[in-house]
Amino acid sequence: MLAIDPRTVLVVWSALNILFAAILALVGMQARNVKGVRQWAMADLLVGIALGLISQVTYPTSPLVTVCGAILLGLGLGLIYSGIEAFEGRRCRYWIPVLLASLILLNNYFFAHIYFSPKIRIFTNFLLFGSVHALCARALFIRIEQPLRTAYWLAGTSVFLICMLTLARMINVALTPAHEIGMFTASGVNSAVFLFAALAQMSMSLAFMLMINYTLANQLNILAATDALTGLFNRRSLELHATRQLAHSKRTGECLSIMMIDVDHFKQINDHYGHQAGDEVLRRLSNLMQSIVRGNDYLARYGGEEFCILLPGTNEAQAAILAERLRRLYEDLLIPWQQHTLRSSISIGIADTEHAANDVERLIELADIALYQAKHEGRNRIARFSEQSAAPAIAEPTSTN
Repeated sequence: MLAIDPRTVLVVWSALNILFAAILALVGMQARNVKGVRQWAMADLLVGIALGLISQVTYPTSPLVTVCGAILLGLGLGLIYSGIEAFEGRRCRYWIPVLLASLILLNNYFFAHIYFSPKIRIFTNFLLFGSVHALCARALFIRIEQPLRTAYWLAGTSVFLICMLTLARMINVALTPAHEIGMFTASGVNSAVFLFAALAQMSMSLAFMLMINYTLANQLNILAATDALTGLFNRRSLELHATRQLAHSKRTGECLSIMMIDVDHFKQINDHYGHQAGDEVLRRLSNLMQSIVRGNDYLARYGGEEFCILLPGTNEAQAAILAERLRRLYEDLLIPWQQHTLRSSISIGIADTEHAANDVERLIELADIALYQAKHEGRNRIARFSEQSAAPAIAEPTSTN
């Protein structure tokens, strides 16, 4: 077995925890949208201070050191689990850190100052220590998409290793005569448990940082791919998805259609009621579209008051059925706004790959031509490009409102 002084390991462990607490606190200042970071930073700080106090314990033990060390250690360990709950978007159960601190305090104070029994005290401490880490492991070993899964499982593996080390220490305590047991005994598995638990704790903190990093990266990807007002895809994202779907359409022979949707007289809404009213109209329209499309369709705010719906495996005639349903539903939609009730209509242009388009830009262009035709014929209607293709070309105006 390793002949390493457990007090030295605890001091190093304490210093590492305080260092990681500072790093997590700095990360948290830049990752305010990521939940759980504050709990993890506070957990590392409290555990680090507690380990520093415990490493200086002498016998007879000072009641003040016993109380402070137990409370800080219990709260810190419980906050690790609370941080996982917060990170996963669950409601934090802060009674867990409080309960754990109370149990560790009761165990240490009773068996150190009232009924002196190092064997029971150490065994129970490691039982509580292992139990909270088992709870954390259970929360981390879940099905989740990459790359978060790698960070989750690294943290879970680190926590599980701590559970196994505490189990080894408990077995060692149970099999060792009472007079040979000590918190800082350098014999048996004690030194190895402290050393590898410290390394596992460091690995767990690093895994938490990876979880934060992957979450921030994912948030940035979402911001880059979506429209802030409506939550739909933005123009760039739609074009990327359309390119992939068009390639799939060419391989399989399936038809791909697109709908261009424009809010009629949208400028008048902004002029009469203000831009916030216009924003509410766009949000309501986007919610309505999301409620009627299929799971494999793509919705995007193409720009201003113009939207697109990309419909894989759908031809122009099938898309027209959905478009007419959307037009009617939106025409009947009442939008409360302050002391007013807003109503408006939409015009929709439809095109598909069956009639002309060989690339994404051309497909969108054809749908836009059909949209202008719907506007030209009086608005609040749908128009299919195939029905306009035989007609004389119509010059597109600078504004379709």
